[in-house]
Amino acid sequence: MFNPADIQRDMVVRDRDGERLGAITTVDAGGFFIEKGPYFTREYRVAFSDVMDLDGDDVYLRASLSDLPGINVGSVASPERPMRHDLTGGLEPEEVG
Repeated sequence: MFNPADIQRDMVVRDRDGERLGAITTVDAGGFFIEKGPYFTREYRVAFSDVMDLDGDDVYLRASLSDLPGINVGSVASPERPMRHDLTGGLEPEEVG
C-alpha cells in the first residue's frame, strides 16, 4: 500500500505494465496531473485511487495504457498500427496480418 503524501512533482508515472506515461507536474488533495506528451494532448488528471503502487520515483497505475480514457491513440496506435508491450515492457508495433 502506498501513502498519497509520498507522491511528488517530477516523479515518473507508469502504467501497470511499466510503460512510461510521463512525469507528474502538479499534486493536489485528490490526485495529480501527468505532463502533456506522446500519450496525452494536455495534462492528464489521475486520482490517487487509480494508483497501484510506488517504487522509488516511479508511480504505477492500476490500468494499462490501452485502458486509460482519453489517451492520444492517433500517435500511439490505431487499428492499422496496433502496438504491444515487448519483453522489457516498452511499446512496439505489433505485426499485422
